[in-house]
Amino acid sequence: MDDGDLVERFTRRLRLFDSNADGIVRRRDVVAAAERLVRVFRVDPRSIGAERIRTAYEMLSLALLAEFGDQARDEVAVPRFAEALAADPCRRTDLGHRIAGADAVAVRECLAPIGASVKAEHVAEVIVVLGAHPGHQWLIQQTLERDAALILRAAVIRPFAAYFAGCGYPGLYGRA
Repeated sequence: MDDGDLVERFTRRLRLFDSNADGIVRRRDVVAAAERLVRVFRVDPRSIGAERIRTAYEMLSLALLAEFGDQARDEVAVPRFAEALAADPCRRTDLGHRIAGADAVAVRECLAPIGASVKAEHVAEVIVVLGAHPGHQWLIQQTLERDAALILRAAVIRPFAAYFAGCGYPGLYGRA
């Protein structure tokens, strides 16, 4: 996979946080995604699961700001983010791990009541709540079902990590 495609994967994921589609991802947008997950999936707001989700996205927002953002304004401009990733491929590995880890925590905690194995459609629902277009849910589900109908919650980081490494799951967050 060429560098441009990888940068596009990262950019697509970052855009899921951009709630008003203005090309700017604010720290509050990332934090709001965590709160939306807790609310939609009825995770007890005082539970350790809710705290894990909040912490994962809070840490991700801080990392994005430190690496790519304007800290005074608490925001990351999507074009600047894409340019920085294209210019320095070494930054992708760490960022990919951070995003994959946060999204995997969200899936594990939001789908915990279902059990040790979850259906691809349930994971797709989490990704839609994160910000993917609802009309892309079928594509996300098909992308996840390429291996099996059920996904072990404990191993759910695999498709996210593969997506950011450029070695599979191109439709994980829907279409560009």
